[in-house]
Amino acid sequence: MKLKEIFLAAVLVLVCINIAESHKSCCCKPHPRRCPSGYRSVLVNRVVCKYRRRGRCPRPRPILGSLGFVIDDTGSMRDDIAGVKSRISYILARNRLFRDFVVARFSDPYRRRVLRSSRSTAVRNYINAIKPSGGGDCPEYSLSAIRDAAKAARPNSMLYLFTDASAKDARLKASVAALLRRKRTRLYVVRSGRLCGSSYKGEYDYLAKRSGGGVIRLRNKKNVKYVLKYIGLASAGRVPFRLPSSVKKLRRIRPGHCPRVYCPRGYRRVVKRRRICKGGPRPPPRPRRLGSLGFVIDVTGSMKTEIRAVRSSISSVIAANRRFRNYVLATFSDPYKRKVVAVKRKSSALKFLRAIRPNGGGDCPEYSLSGVRDAARRALSRSVLFLFTDASAKDARLKRSVARLLKRKKIRLFVVKTGKLCGRAYKREYDYLARVSGGKVITLPSKSGVSSVMNFMKLAAAGKAKFSALPKTLKKPRGRRCFTQIFTCRR
Repeated sequence: MKLKEIFLAAVLVLVCINIAESHKSCCCKPHPRRCPSGYRSVLVNRVVCKYRRRGRCPRPRPILGSLGFVIDDTGSMRDDIAGVKSRISYILARNRLFRDFVVARFSDPYRRRVLRSSRSTAVRNYINAIKPSGGGDCPEYSLSAIRDAAKAARPNSMLYLFTDASAKDARLKASVAALLRRKRTRLYVVRSGRLCGSSYKGEYDYLAKRSGGGVIRLRNKKNVKYVLKYIGLASAGRVPFRLPSSVKKLRRIRPGHCPRVYCPRGYRRVVKRRRICKGGPRPPPRPRRLGSLGFVIDVTGSMKTEIRAVRSSISSVIAANRRFRNYVLATFSDPYKRKVVAVKRKSSALKFLRAIRPNGGGDCPEYSLSGVRDAARRALSRSVLFLFTDASAKDARLKRSVARLLKRKKIRLFVVKTGKLCGRAYKREYDYLARVSGGKVITLPSKSGVSSVMNFMKLAAAGKAKFSALPKTLKKPRGRRCFTQIFTCRR
């Protein structure tokens, strides 16, 4: 009886294995991710460090030398030192870029007191042991402390000087600057006082400029916490080491969404893609309504390519429009004849453009500002005008009156220039009008780029882009794209 049960169990196992093999292709297919109603599927790129060996992902290797703190420990620095003590643990815990730390103290008289250590506990205990005392005679031996800290630090380091007094040993500034440059060490000065008034000779600004650092002035000693928070973010690689000159600018800094991925030795950088669902069941908000969308076109013989591009794309722009109430079209040449229309229908705009016959030219400056003026007069308030030309303005004397008209009617002017604008004859009148009205001047490397401008105009008229996002040039931007980045290890 027992043998019979074993036999039946074996047969059952074999049948299950055969069924699983026959359905393997079906069972192993990944199920596609479906987005709920009102959402759309979006590809998101992720940059990862892929490990070649087994084991846990080690901490990324530091790429800089030492992070240094040079601290004035006189009695007037009590608040600054308390701020450093309260934030030092935050900085040490976030460090990803520095190999070790350097701490130097100074007062009057000067005694060399410098610590260099890679142990967070030793650095924390050394700073917590600082007791502010003395002072009174304002200049201190700060450059001596900077010199000793730079000597103890590794090459390619960062030093932060905290003081409210000028340097009593300012005669050393040339030798200290040479030392900082030789060791590729940048000095950032956090000054929280008047630096002894007239006795300050600009030695800190000189050293910061020579070493590639900076100087920030704190009007309130309690603001030192913002500087220390910035140092913590910078040592973690989340913001660049460019200390702004004021606390107001410092508080505007937000951690970047595209930190650089440092792959250690034995790793390689890999880009992964993952589909996510983005959007929502609610429809997107309707874009803000504007006045007129205007086209001011140079109709001389050299503008044939641009006119052909506008003529072929105007239908799609009008079909996609959700923001503008009507369209204004104007032309100009030399001599100038006023020819402006305001239309609402696509057929009327096409009829006007098809009637344009590019001819003439030769004498480069054209009456472009007269065309902009007449188009702005016909346009509604809160309009957008596009000027297409390859020549400078022969009537540049009108730029101030045209600027006043654009500002009064809240019209933005975008200038699409496709040539050299007559060389020296161009007096930057287009840049002036674009800046005053809130527009831009777009430089196209070739005449065929007008089609790209029209495609952008189609998106902006549909409410899918802002006119302020129009780039100043269509050349390919340098640098890499910003992806969502993570640190993971995979074999």
